[in-house]
Amino acid sequence: MNLSKEQSQKLALLVIGHGMLVLLIGLVAGLMLVFSLLDAVTIWPLPVWDITIPGSTRGWQAAHVGGILNGVMIAGVALLMKRLQISGSRAFWVGWGMIITGWANTVFYWGGSLSKNRGLSVTETPFGEGDFFGAVAFLFGAPGMIFTFIAITIIAISAFEKAKE
Repeated sequence: MNLSKEQSQKLALLVIGHGMLVLLIGLVAGLMLVFSLLDAVTIWPLPVWDITIPGSTRGWQAAHVGGILNGVMIAGVALLMKRLQISGSRAFWVGWGMIITGWANTVFYWGGSLSKNRGLSVTETPFGEGDFFGAVAFLFGAPGMIFTFIAITIIAISAFEKAKE
């Protein structure tokens, strides 16, 4: 897809919006982390609900920090798209690559938190046996990683090209 400069700039703004949604979901994972640590849902001054939060504390910590960092990375890349004036097919690959990255990683972190094997495979790993959430995490996260590498490589090449000008 060959985007015009105007379409490329609009895509960069769309990427920022998606990045902030990914960050917001990372913040929600922080609430899940707190509830997991307390083994209850408690928001003062409301009554405490003694319930076990599904997933692991380690997994919620990863989903919290990972979501925040992914959101910041995605928004940062969008600003780089604008700063480097990336357009055309490069803008398409970087912009949509970052959007796919954000949502693939979000599913990976949340699924990994709920899985027995941390979402690192559809089958057994040293961390546990394969299960539904592990398969979902892996099947979303692994392909998303490919788009991340493509987008970041294009950004690096574009920056080096701009430095030569």
